[in-house]
Amino acid sequence: MRLSVVTPEGAKVEAQVQSVTIPGAVGELGILPGHRPLITSLSIGKLSYVTSNRTEYLATNDGYMEVHDDVVTVVTQSAEKPDEIDIARSKASVERAERELREIDRDARPDAWDKAKRRRLRAENRMRVAEMHATPAALKQVRERGE
Repeated sequence: MRLSVVTPEGAKVEAQVQSVTIPGAVGELGILPGHRPLITSLSIGKLSYVTSNRTEYLATNDGYMEVHDDVVTVVTQSAEKPDEIDIARSKASVERAERELREIDRDARPDAWDKAKRRRLRAENRMRVAEMHATPAALKQVRERGE
């Protein structure tokens, strides 16, 4: 089965895979070869895929997925490999979003509150994926920089 993950910056992944697990808008979806045609929306979360010898992970944002003829196409706002994620930047984003959430009157400014909440969710997801799946060398670099 072929997996293609595309962001506004271009193709992030083009690979032959054995399976894909993706954060669907209504829950996690598992895709195996021979899956029926499907189009669905995606939510913030962790996308994983299994190649012949390993499992790979991406922190993804909202988007869409299409499955057709053993081709899985994911179109998302962002997709980052664990080693690419700046954990310190993610932590700072969580803190900024939490500060905004405390300061925003949810009833008076529901759109601003929703945007801050989504920023926090994206940053928490990036942090979680990096902390769980980054290579020891990448995590060591983060610790050495004092982050």
